[in-house]
Amino acid sequence: MVHGYTVVFDETRSVGVTMPKKAAEKIAHNAEHYAALPDHSVQHPILVYAPSDIPAVMVRMRPFLGQLGTTPSMPLPDSHNAGDFGSTLIGAPHQYAVTAEQLDEHRTDGHMDIDAVRDGAILLTPVKVPGAGVYIGDMHAGQGDGEIAGHTMDVAGSVTLQVEVIKGRTLAGPVLFPWLDDLPPMARPFSADEKAKAIALAREWDIDQLEETAPISVIGTGPTLNQAIENGLARTADLLGMTVPEVRNRATINGAIEIGRAPGVIQVTFLAPLSALDAAGIGKFAREQYAI
Repeated sequence: MVHGYTVVFDETRSVGVTMPKKAAEKIAHNAEHYAALPDHSVQHPILVYAPSDIPAVMVRMRPFLGQLGTTPSMPLPDSHNAGDFGSTLIGAPHQYAVTAEQLDEHRTDGHMDIDAVRDGAILLTPVKVPGAGVYIGDMHAGQGDGEIAGHTMDVAGSVTLQVEVIKGRTLAGPVLFPWLDDLPPMARPFSADEKAKAIALAREWDIDQLEETAPISVIGTGPTLNQAIENGLARTADLLGMTVPEVRNRATINGAIEIGRAPGVIQVTFLAPLSALDAAGIGKFAREQYAI
């Protein structure tokens, strides 16, 4: 059974409440108005179905973009521009059918549904067509990790992006520098007090200098979460010049594997050596985001 819900947010756009059947039906009769669709938008809001299975529940608004990426180098539906949903195109009986090799080569993983892709985040994306073809969409009012229901609270909104081109650098997939509050606890930069304690401990054990680190979150996708993790680990190792076992260990002691979307979008998030980030040409983004 698929459950659905209609949410109304207050004027501050911070707290919402899910609607009972009568209210949801009222909203359904004027769905475009209540959805606050942008000018020239042509769509049928899901509100017309008056979903109301889970009424009287408080929710928070924490908007983010389910889709933010660059155009794949072969025609793919935007919803399938990722290794999980895209895998359903392999051998499909229609014009968008692909092979597994084509999907790996051409996708850019623009459809991530990662809740940390929000205001203040820095996202690096691969460029596979002239001009990059940056696109955005699928804005959500909020979502927990995993989007485990297969859907969440769609919302209208406006987005302002600042775009920079990194020349001479290729990426296998997206790399995210999340807002500080969105980092898992083990992957957050060390405080001055923590650093002082670590330096004292290092001196006690004749360690001359501690490694300088900064957070990074590498996106991996695949048909299943396990395959997405392997994809993310391999991408991270290639990007930072490490072995996969080293990435596994660093993500274990100084990070986390986070779920963007089931069935197969993940983040390999951890404190990486600044020297490796600099060698990859992306250290400046970590310094900018975390004031390192």
